[in-house]
Amino acid sequence: MPNAKMFPFEEIVVTYKGGVKITLAGEELAWSLQYGPSQGYRPLLEKMRQFQEYWHKPVQNHWDILVTSGSMEACSMVLEMVIDIGDPIMVQVPTYEGILNALAPLIPEFIDIAQDQDGIIPENIMKVCEKRIRSGKPMPKLLYVNPTGANPTGTVLTESRRRRIYELAEMYNFLILEDDPYCFLHFVDSKPTTFLELDSSGRVIRLDSFSKVLSAGLRLGVVTANKEIIGKLIKHMTTTSMHASSLSQMLLLKFLDTWGLEGKQQHFNDVQNFYRERRDIMLSIIEKHLTGLAEWNVPKAGMFFWIRIKKMKDVMELASKKCTSQKIFLIPGHAFNYDRSKPDAHLRLCYSYATPEEIDKALSTLAKLIREEIKNED
Repeated sequence: MPNAKMFPFEEIVVTYKGGVKITLAGEELAWSLQYGPSQGYRPLLEKMRQFQEYWHKPVQNHWDILVTSGSMEACSMVLEMVIDIGDPIMVQVPTYEGILNALAPLIPEFIDIAQDQDGIIPENIMKVCEKRIRSGKPMPKLLYVNPTGANPTGTVLTESRRRRIYELAEMYNFLILEDDPYCFLHFVDSKPTTFLELDSSGRVIRLDSFSKVLSAGLRLGVVTANKEIIGKLIKHMTTTSMHASSLSQMLLLKFLDTWGLEGKQQHFNDVQNFYRERRDIMLSIIEKHLTGLAEWNVPKAGMFFWIRIKKMKDVMELASKKCTSQKIFLIPGHAFNYDRSKPDAHLRLCYSYATPEEIDKALSTLAKLIREEIKNED
């Protein structure tokens, strides 16, 4: 381990919104610049255990946490731990491209679980499992799901569906990989129940991210799961990234310490209100320009609209060439499907950054391009 005295830093000063300043110096600075335990900085682990107990209320006692370099690293480690080549796993469809990329080299048997406006449909899980029982096929090991703010659809699983899905996990003995980066970016009346709150048997592996509410660049995620699972993931960490950034962990700890419960709640409320307002702005502009050309559900969480172009079978050329040539950057639905060769008429629109004026200009141009494409197809 290198001697921290030789690191060319005297102090690091961070100013939070509201003017609160923290200074990292002495032992705290030395730790922030040094190697650390693979599981995470001990004071942060204790603070995060308290955080999980307050926000997600685990019902079983045999759980622990692991700090990772973002929830994507955590997801990749879990998938590598659980899946062997050819293993059947259930995945919400459509799903985030990064998850599909993490799955591809593992060569699983990919089982689509479709969504509607309320998220994945429990009856589809039951049909899959019952059919495999009748045919003697191996049962799915795992269900991957974004319960709140599914990417790209923006759906939020209803309370009844969450409880039913957990019942099915117990019935058919599969793990639930609860990837919940948009947990605090929901627009429903009350905080949704997490699968971790329902987990009485240790079959839920919960992934939390601070990328949407603290900083994407700090690259911090947290895994909460049965202690045996956490132990295996820690071993994985020791042979790969070793540990999440020590400086990032210290900044997260200071955020949790400095802001207190009321301050964090206010910050999360501010984040929700910010994205709700931006969603509503994009909704009004979509209604203005795309009514009759596309259909959509209003997202209940997250940063995205998922729209289907009505009279087009495939939007790849529209999105990747014609929109790009007009400096409109959106993602075609193909990116969110395991088989990207299939035709897809969906587009994902993001409302996190663009101004109302930019959104209006882009969607006006998109509407024009869609009409041209439809005319050419006719």
